Amino acid sequence: MKFIIGQELQAQTLVVPAFKETLSQIPNILPSLRVEALLPHMGARHAVTWFYGHHGQPDLLIVGMGEAAKYQPSCLREAAGNAGRAIVKEQRRKAAVSFEALGSEGVFAGCTPETIAAWVEGSLLGTYAFDKYKQNKTARPDVEMQFIGDNTPEANEAVRLGQVRAESTMWARDLTNEPPNCLRPLTLAERTIERFADTQMNVTVHQGADLERLGFAGVAAVGRGSIHPPVFIEARYCSDETKPLIALIGKGITFDTGGISLKRDNDISDMRMDMAGAAAVLGALDMLARSGAAVNVAVLVPSAENSPSDRALLPGEIIRYANGLTVQVGNTDSEGRLVLADALIYAHKIGATQAVDIATLTYSVVGALGSKLAGVLGDDGLAAELQAAGEPFGERLWQLPLVDEYESYLDSDYADTSNISRVGEASAITASLFLRKFVHPSLKWAHIDMSGTKESSSAKGELALGATGYGARLLASYVTAQR
Repeated sequence: MKFIIGQELQAQTLVVPAFKETLSQIPNILPSLRVEALLPHMGARHAVTWFYGHHGQPDLLIVGMGEAAKYQPSCLREAAGNAGRAIVKEQRRKAAVSFEALGSEGVFAGCTPETIAAWVEGSLLGTYAFDKYKQNKTARPDVEMQFIGDNTPEANEAVRLGQVRAESTMWARDLTNEPPNCLRPLTLAERTIERFADTQMNVTVHQGADLERLGFAGVAAVGRGSIHPPVFIEARYCSDETKPLIALIGKGITFDTGGISLKRDNDISDMRMDMAGAAAVLGALDMLARSGAAVNVAVLVPSAENSPSDRALLPGEIIRYANGLTVQVGNTDSEGRLVLADALIYAHKIGATQAVDIATLTYSVVGALGSKLAGVLGDDGLAAELQAAGEPFGERLWQLPLVDEYESYLDSDYADTSNISRVGEASAITASLFLRKFVHPSLKWAHIDMSGTKESSSAKGELALGATGYGARLLASYVTAQR
């Protein structure tokens, strides 16, 4: 999709986003359309309505934005995704978007750089499709989208920023959608190196004997059962040395069978997405580097394939971590926390002052929050900043408490702690309490449990079927805002 900016309409399809309350403004943009033809449901959130022009008039695509009182920036991205998908489906090659029908309610600023960036972002994300393994692909036109407004340097920079955000998020989606036979731990490392080959990024892949030497006991133990060896990916990007180092940690389990504690579901194919946390931090890093943000960040990805075999980690084994803590493995299907522990210890070792880890860690968070919100636990101030960073992109967080009384649920008779709770409640909280044991007191820390938000069951708004790329924009926005 190509984006241009200009005052003179150059397309035969005009896209007009509108609130329920502002539908009546559309005839001011297209006088041939009668007010009586506009029905209230056309302004509903996610509504898409075509009016076909005649006598040389452009076709009109009305995209509903819902009620003006409920507007937030993510609504515009949703509308852009819905519009983009409708244009592609109708095989249109040239379209223009006008924001004139949104301004009268006082909640929308018009065709600003922020508006342009959001529309570019939503359009690209909404028309995303992962079809690289399909022989018969649906034909997709090369669409040219025009913004009706002044062609200024600020507007063109907004287009670039929207493209960067979308393309980095789509890379995160691509990684997460990959089938497990095409994305092993070492493959993930190779794709990271390839992606950042022409940047100032410093990427190091720790593997083999180096895992033991550096004390990555959890990664080595979890990955032991697979013939595809585990790795620990470390990517550093510093464009401003005056800023404190922030560590972004992503769980990179490229497939999770549960190990010896084998999963019992009928279909576990979506366990290829157990590395969605890794995709999120890598996508955020890509966004930061390509946008030229002034940051100092380290992305840490412990990556393994959790498979059963005669070499696999056994329930009851005890792992000794680099900070001296010993962990008795109660269940090998609670492997994510075992690899994240390595990264949290390492984040302090390399001098990070704060760390955010993101992972598909527990299914219990889905029961609590559903598929539209992720849970965040840890430092209250950090959690609030992360919530604010994700809101404009619809990447929502809800803070859950770290209940100290629950920590005793992790007690072990043979080691300092167990990796699972002996009580069948509060699994998302006890998993976070386990992670907290590996956080140095000087490290400001938050954990994001994104199990429910990693994928979408349908194409709607800026979401496509499959991986969402959740967390990439949230984390990039958070890091960029740090001073």
